[in-house]
Amino acid sequence: MWPRKRSQRPPRRLQPELDDEPLARALTHLEAQIAAQGNNLAECNDRGALTYPIEQALRDLGEDWDRRMHRLLMFSTLPEAHVLAGHWRAWSPASADAMLLQAFADIARSRAGGAISDLGATISLCRDAAELAPADPAPWVALLSYYRLLRAPGAQVQPIWNAVKKRDPWNREAHWQMLHYVSPEECGSNVLTVQFTDSVVASAPSGSPVAALSLAAGLDRYRRALAAGGITALTARRHWDQPHERDLADYALATWTRPGFLGHAAALADLNLLAYVLTKAARLQDAWPVFEATAGVATPWPWKLDGAPLKEVQEWHSRAFRASRARSQRSPR
Repeated sequence: MWPRKRSQRPPRRLQPELDDEPLARALTHLEAQIAAQGNNLAECNDRGALTYPIEQALRDLGEDWDRRMHRLLMFSTLPEAHVLAGHWRAWSPASADAMLLQAFADIARSRAGGAISDLGATISLCRDAAELAPADPAPWVALLSYYRLLRAPGAQVQPIWNAVKKRDPWNREAHWQMLHYVSPEECGSNVLTVQFTDSVVASAPSGSPVAALSLAAGLDRYRRALAAGGITALTARRHWDQPHERDLADYALATWTRPGFLGHAAALADLNLLAYVLTKAARLQDAWPVFEATAGVATPWPWKLDGAPLKEVQEWHSRAFRASRARSQRSPR
């Protein structure tokens, strides 16, 4: 899965599943089964066979919490995830993973603009899953995500955050949920965001699943500058010239592209983030080795921030390649 062979070809499609080949096969199998059901998915009789690809994809990972979370999140964003979770729970009512798929599907649907599901029911699902799988951080990550949706007070969020950290100290999804929770757009402030990211950076191991947290926070600051309008928006590109922001990008550029440095499930998503940041900073030559390291794997975010994500990443991939080639031609031989 990682490292991957570098590639000069532009991405042909978006791959939110990244380089997880068993996950890609499970998704392909699911899509075929769903298509075969047509409009009768809700009335499917063979529920076990329908949801088996999800069950197997999660069970095969054992206690690889990082990759399990990646797969859970991918399955939960399927348009049919809510129905699939219902089938799975009816077929296997004591399955913690079935409960988790239901909880994350509800959260995904709420984020997409649907009504927030019943608080008591979602909390019960997560608590039941936590009892059935006490070592698994996923029930607590689901609770954290749900309480973030509700803008719950810190007194409610802190014990859940502690529970995640106890089970998986560098859980990527939990840290990204907290990054948004402490932002000024939600329940925090710019100061609180800086304090949070600084505390993580000070203690996280090199190349951990939370390696991109500070860079994501920097992108959030850049987006706020753009959204402010006026002279602030006009000068937003200078954001990436500030010493702190440039140091973040420089460190990532020097380390993340090394084979094996990033070994977590979302490594290629983090590389997409770095490539995006370098294009926004007008560092196209620097962006090219990052694009190479992605091996043509493109993610919807952050490219969708500027338009159709596949079109955006293909355009910037080509620009970075041309900039890199021009530099090599200028270099003395």
